Amino acid sequence: MSRVVVQTFFGLAIALLTLTLQANTAELSSPTAGRTTDATVQHIVVAVNKSRTIHLARPFASTMIGSSDIIDVLPLSDRSLYVLGKKIGTTNLSILDEMNKLESVVDVEVTVDTANLQAKIQSSIGTRGIRVSSTDGQVILTGQAPDAVAADRAVLLAKSISPNGVINAMSVASSQQVLLKVRFLEASRDAGRELGVNWFVGNKNGTRGINTGNGALEISSVPVIGPATSSIPVFQTAGTLIGTANQPFGVGLANLVNKGQTVDVLISALETQGLIRRLAEPNLMALSGDTARFLAGGEFPVPIAATGTNGFVTPTIEYKPFGVRLSFTPTVLSNGAINLRIAPEVSELDFANSVSISGTSVPSLIKRDALTTVELRDGQSFAIAGLLQENDFRGRSQIPWLGSVPVLGPLLSSVAYQKHETDLVIIVTPHLVQPARPGQQLASPLDGRLPSNDPDFFLFSQSEIPKPKTDFAVDKPIGPYGHMLRVGPDSTQPGVN
Repeated sequence: MSRVVVQTFFGLAIALLTLTLQANTAELSSPTAGRTTDATVQHIVVAVNKSRTIHLARPFASTMIGSSDIIDVLPLSDRSLYVLGKKIGTTNLSILDEMNKLESVVDVEVTVDTANLQAKIQSSIGTRGIRVSSTDGQVILTGQAPDAVAADRAVLLAKSISPNGVINAMSVASSQQVLLKVRFLEASRDAGRELGVNWFVGNKNGTRGINTGNGALEISSVPVIGPATSSIPVFQTAGTLIGTANQPFGVGLANLVNKGQTVDVLISALETQGLIRRLAEPNLMALSGDTARFLAGGEFPVPIAATGTNGFVTPTIEYKPFGVRLSFTPTVLSNGAINLRIAPEVSELDFANSVSISGTSVPSLIKRDALTTVELRDGQSFAIAGLLQENDFRGRSQIPWLGSVPVLGPLLSSVAYQKHETDLVIIVTPHLVQPARPGQQLASPLDGRLPSNDPDFFLFSQSEIPKPKTDFAVDKPIGPYGHMLRVGPDSTQPGVN
């Protein structure tokens, strides 16, 4: 009996083990069980909105797509599949045979069309130094760009195609420094003309009279002592004009009548001309692609009302710049040209149009600025002109009605003409520069002068004296140096001038 029981027990164990192995085999062969060792795994990359054909070694019966939003699959035959990229991302494609057994797995990555993007970058920039790749839907730019403009253009092209951003891992060719020489020339011209006719009519004693023209004071206010002579009214009329604000440059006096009544005439003429020239010559240096700024002027305070946390309004001070300002961004191109973005500005305080804030008079600004982008080569110049401001004033003072009478009107009126012109010219010259060699001594404005000692200062009134040339010479010459003069027509010595 014991032998029969043992055999029965072993038979049941073997049967149970067989059933377990069969169940595991069936589970592994199920398409939902995962990948088996028999299934092959492929990895393909498909550009978005483009397709790719997959060829299989064995026939298949059906397919399963991990995400139908990313790819779409269409069978072409029993051994080829048509895969269309619909959306950037990653998914997998499971291929089953007639027994629903997993035959192969294809990992599909839908990315940006990097080949098309690289072709566009090469045609736009004209260089093959920039490489394009993609990962996780992002475009990666590597390699070396010839200049900053080419790098910016490549990034803009990549951003127009990639919806998930661009990783800029490019390096720009050796950076260059640009020295910008700028000259600000401002010419202010003033011109004016004035012509006035003054009439004085008075009695013999000088107690009554009429005065017309620029002289605002009445003749009766001028004291007259003793009998009047023929010259007294004339000088009284001149004294009336001298006391006014507009003092004439040329004055003509005449006494027309001097018999019981006096009639004097004074003709004043004035012509003014003025010219003011302002000049600023800043020199700025910046690396290619960086921005440099310059300000020659100052800042003036402007009170600003600010509300605190407690609700009270407290004034704060904000400073506004004025003067000659310059901002420029150079970019050295691969062909040696310099792409220059420059923003010059000239401003000055205008107290005539000031604003009063809390009892404080804040001046306004008269500003002229420009913003332009040009391309120049080393040493070439360009000028910004046409920033012209012109003001004309014409004034006429006359006796009502009588001053409008033809022929007689100019004798009873005064006219004035003023013209103000301001012209601004900006001349810009870029240069490609390199730093000085190690140990090279650079010249400075103080190299040629020395502070004077007491005898030079007190006896000879010299605050500075010339420095000997041997004290500031960087490389002292060896052998004869200087100018060699020709001593005869037959001289054939080498180096003779």
